[in-house]
Formats: sequence, structure tokens, C-alpha cells
Amino acid sequence: MLWLPRLPALRLNSRFNNELANQLRQALLAVSFLFPLLVMSSTNAFSQAVPDRLQNKLAQPSSKSPAGDANFDQQLSDDVSNTADRLAQAEAEIQALKQRLTTPENVFVAPASGAVPEETSSVFEQRFQAMTHKFDELQTKISTPKLPSVEVHGVFQADAGWFGQNAASHKAVGDIQDGADFRRARLSANGAIAENMNYFLQMDFAFQGRPTFTDLWFEMTKVPVLGNVRVGQWKQPFSLEVVSSFRYTTFAERSVLFQSFAPFRHIALGFYDWAENERMTWAASVYRAGQDQYGGSIADNGGYGAVGRITGLPWYDEECGGSRYLHLGAGYNYVAPGNQSAQFRTIPEYFIGAQANGTTGTAGIALPGNFNGVPFFVDTKAFGVNHYNLLGAELLFVEGPFSVQSEFMYNQVSRTKGGTVRFPGLYVTAGYFLTGENRPYLREAGAIDRIKVLRNLGKHDECGTGWGAWELVARYSSLNLDSRDIQGGRLQDMTLGANWYLNSYSKIQFNYIRAFLDGATGHSHTDIYGLRAQMDF
Repeated sequence: MLWLPRLPALRLNSRFNNELANQLRQALLAVSFLFPLLVMSSTNAFSQAVPDRLQNKLAQPSSKSPAGDANFDQQLSDDVSNTADRLAQAEAEIQALKQRLTTPENVFVAPASGAVPEETSSVFEQRFQAMTHKFDELQTKISTPKLPSVEVHGVFQADAGWFGQNAASHKAVGDIQDGADFRRARLSANGAIAENMNYFLQMDFAFQGRPTFTDLWFEMTKVPVLGNVRVGQWKQPFSLEVVSSFRYTTFAERSVLFQSFAPFRHIALGFYDWAENERMTWAASVYRAGQDQYGGSIADNGGYGAVGRITGLPWYDEECGGSRYLHLGAGYNYVAPGNQSAQFRTIPEYFIGAQANGTTGTAGIALPGNFNGVPFFVDTKAFGVNHYNLLGAELLFVEGPFSVQSEFMYNQVSRTKGGTVRFPGLYVTAGYFLTGENRPYLREAGAIDRIKVLRNLGKHDECGTGWGAWELVARYSSLNLDSRDIQGGRLQDMTLGANWYLNSYSKIQFNYIRAFLDGATGHSHTDIYGLRAQMDF
């Protein structure tokens, strides 16, 4: 029950006293209505808030985390912004009420003809001070989030693919069948368990080898010198494509560099931070190289890696709300592979697959068997490796609706037998939003952020009907896995695509890919038509 101070009996012997008493009653009545409104609106909002908006971004993702799938969720940003506005409004109302009760015209001064007893004035002052104290306690309570906190998120991607092959393609990679599957189907939970500790857990129920977890980590924030320290499994800080969430990728799949070279998810210990003006980020970690679907890795020797990434924003237009900027980045990855064996390979930037039936029991129900789908187009096969050094360079230029993104990687591999081999690769993409949107940037992570659709599909207002956001995109990728006696093949992909963002949390993607392969059987080409529907929350 809401406590409301009881006014002492006043001797209202004049019109002045009557007016003052009415003003006091109105003020206290306003207070009685303000208390429940503050409790219902502000406490509920803050009980769901996470200390850092980056918690959803990157692994999801999400805490100010450049490496989580990453996890940075627009909904969380909107919730925090709305809560802050409501709290500011509540504070303004409280201050206005205090000012009203303490202004000279509302201070009770007894007229000469009818003085109020001194004890009555003292009681009123004490009760007013008690009321003020309770307001201050309430403000403190509603501005402190409840811990531990938790948010639940999910995403699915439903894909369909059609393939056209010439005779040389059939000879090189075999028959690739048309089909449909779920590329990803994930649920995640993230939040804070203390003021300086965040966590993230994500499970995937699609693709081969699932279900299993993808990201599983916790981190300490505000650590002196290091900034933020993380332990667990997450995407290692290397490559703009890697640290940016798959939810925000321009194409259905990352480039040919990603699967061939990037370290991706591993059990690791690392740290990350960013400059105070958010113009630079840095991150590094040591990790266990090689892993199964559950993060496990064993080896008699080797099996370790170290990685680091640094990014900068030499140009960022604050006045335009970040719709114009230039991102530059560089990364380094050192790996001593387990048991001195390594392999580099990739698919042609699109995948469709299905689980084959395994052993069938007496009930006629088969266990899951092998996973069949789009094969690797280039593959070095496993060979003896002491260690390898991977260098990476990044560029992202955004000028309003137009963007250009590119990365170059160079892998120098020291073999156990034979000379050093070298494998280069690069990609260049370009995109243009026909509806005026731009590609947002997550400054604390040096990563791409969620597209903010200007007019959602089906929205009706004075400007007409919304049709979502439309983007046209193109990409060229190249990977060379031929060096000395290692003949893994050379792959060049040319992709055209269209992205239809129904709103900021759902989209339809179409990709056409022409894959040119030069391998052991000669030159071939494959046409790939891909369609994806994606929704996340």
C-alpha cells in the first residue's frame, strides 16, 4: 500500500488558509499517483536491461563485445533509450513537485490574526522531509538493474538452392543436387551476472553435426589496462567478415576466405577494448587450434594459436549520424596445428545439404547418417605443417546508401617437409540501397551493425505504404591454393544479389553465383541460384 502522509489539522480561519490547504492537497494527490506510475514503468524496463548494448551484437550478440555473434541488438538499444527517456521524465516531474512544494507562494505562513501552533509546523516539515527521502530512495531503486539479468534471442535461416553444371564441373566436383534446408536455427541467452561480468550462450539446431553450442563464454569488464577479459568459446578477432554477425551479412555466405583461413570459433582466453572516442579498437587472444562440434581438441604436439586485430576510423561523419565513414583494419594469426597437420579448403559461397539415413532398426526408423551437400571446390588435403602465419587487411567505405567492402589475406605455411608454401586470397563487394538506407557501423567492435529500415513493409502513414528496404549487391572473390607441389586449386566467384529487408529483423536474399574452378581436371564453371528467408529477434 502506498504511504501518504497525513496532514495535521489546520485552523482554516481565512480564505488564504483555504487556498493553501487546497494546493497542498493537490500536490500530495499528484504524489500518490506518481509513485505507482514510476514503479510500474521504470522498474519493469530496468529489470530487463543489460548493462551493455553490445551484449546482443556480436555473438549474436551482444555486452560490448566485438567477438560475439556478435552478439548488438537494435531492440535492446531501443528499450534502453525508451527507459532512459521515461526515467528522465519521471525525474523532471519529481523536481517540479519538489519545487512546487517549496516555492515561497506555497510555503505556509500564518497570518498575524491566526498563527498556527509551532508543533504543527514542525510535524508538517518532518513529514515533508520523509516524503522527499522516499522519493530519493525510489529513484535509486528504479535506476539500478536487477542482477543476474537475462535476454533470450533467436534466429533462423531457411535456404533453397539450384545448381547448373557443365560437363567439366561434373567431372571436377561430381553431381550437385538442388534442395532446401535450414542453414541456421539458433536460440541464445545473454545478460549480466554482476555489474562487471557478462555472459553469452548460444545453441544451433540446424546444419550438420547439430544440435550443439556455438558461443559459450563469460567476461569481466572494466579490467585495468586490458579493458575486457573473456574466456570460453567465441569467434576469434580476425577479419571484418568474422567479427560481424551472420545476421548482417550482405550475401548468403561469407567469402571464400572465411572457411579457408579464418580461425573462427575456438576455446580461448582473450581481451578487447576501444578508444574513448570510439575511433579505434583492438583485441587479442590465445586459443586451442582445431576443434570438433563441441569445441574439443586433442593433440600430442602443437594445437595452439594466437590472434590479434586492430581497427581504425580515419573518417566518420558524426553530423550525418554515421552514414558516411571509412573503416580500416589489420589482423595477424599464428597457428601451430595439432599433430603438425593442416588442411585448407572451401565451398563456392553457398551451401545446401541433407542428412542421409544411417542404420535402420526393426521399427523401420533410421538413425542419421552421413551429411551430403555442396562439396568443397578447392582443397589442399591434409599435409605436414610446423606452423603458419596468416595476415589480413580490411576496408569498408560507406557513403550514404553506397558501400564498398574488401579484405585481403595471405597465408604463409611452413611445412614439415619441403619448402614454404603461400596461399593468397581476396574479395571485393559493392552495395547500393535503392530506398536510402545505409550500412551501420558498430564503433566499439569495429564491425558491421544491423540495417535500420526506414519504412517497414506494410507500414501506412501520411507518406504512403512502406515497402521495406531494397539493396542491390555484387561481389568478386578469388582464392589460390596452388603453391609448389600443393595443388589445391584456384577458385573465382562472381556474385550478383538483391536483398529485401521487410523490416530491421527479417529479410529475403537472392544470390546468383558463377563459380570458376581451375583444378586437377582442368577449367570448369558452375551456376548457383540461392534464395534465403531470415528472421531474428
